[in-house]
Amino acid sequence: MCFLQETKCNNGTLGNILTKAWPGCRSVAVDASGASGGLAIAWNSRTVTLSNFHASHHLIQAEFHIFGTNIHGNLSNVYSPQDTGRKIALLDTIEALNEHRRFPLWIIAGDFNMITQIEEKKAGRTRLEPEVARFKDFIQNASLIDMPFCNGTFTWSNRRAGKHQIASKLDRFLISDNAIHLGGDLSAAILAHTGSDHWPIALQWQRPGDPTKRPFRFEGFWLSHPAFKDFVRTTWASYVPPEGSKMYQFQQKLRFLRGHLKRWNREIFGNIFTAQQELTQELSELHKKIINEGYTEATLDQERCINSQLEERRKQEELYWRQKSRVRWLK
Repeated sequence: MCFLQETKCNNGTLGNILTKAWPGCRSVAVDASGASGGLAIAWNSRTVTLSNFHASHHLIQAEFHIFGTNIHGNLSNVYSPQDTGRKIALLDTIEALNEHRRFPLWIIAGDFNMITQIEEKKAGRTRLEPEVARFKDFIQNASLIDMPFCNGTFTWSNRRAGKHQIASKLDRFLISDNAIHLGGDLSAAILAHTGSDHWPIALQWQRPGDPTKRPFRFEGFWLSHPAFKDFVRTTWASYVPPEGSKMYQFQQKLRFLRGHLKRWNREIFGNIFTAQQELTQELSELHKKIINEGYTEATLDQERCINSQLEERRKQEELYWRQKSRVRWLK
């Protein structure tokens, strides 16, 4: 699905462009006013359906359903005006339209022409405009999550260098906080631009059960490692999540911990089967030496150490297979 703002053309011209750029897609559009404005939503009609449209010069809204799922929700494509009074009036309109929406899930995206804090602006006028407080209230009152970008902050630039450069975060994704119940991973990124003063932005949802992504599972044998609990405690405390609802922040901390657990398992804990093979090989080499040279204090100690490690790995393997057989399934 693609949201377009400031298309600067009418519906017919845009339709011709989309036919060449994205064959088979469907679209709904608002004509530009002269050489400015214009809005559109284009989508793949084989995977999602849109209905119940509302459109104006600065907003296209629709309900959506993803085929093959029970996921229904609302979409809002926003292109905010420059004038402060009209910006606030647009927020009022969006708020009123969605106060009694049929589906809790709501995704808003576009060029809001507003920031929420001074850190979202580089250079230029450093004072906050009057609409900032209203925009923050709008986000908070609607229980929306302002999706952080994984690779930057600013989405608009005056395309000048050095001390003359001004940049702001004018474009963003706002998502209702109940989106966390969808499962999977939601992430937002800033894409490369090709001539515009705005960078395109992308929202990706990695659906649960996607075969291209191995699911995360808590391994019961991790608990046998003496440093495991301290590692989890330290990792959890080290991450400060972005602003949002308590549930969203909790989800982001879990996501952070999950990534570190995967790396810890791979780098620190190691693969239990590979480790067993290496220890067994080491013990075999030691026994060859003992057969030829006899026991010494050093080889006795070495044998005890290897056997102790092997016993620990065997216990871990037993826990692993018990978990796999659902005797004790820890998620």
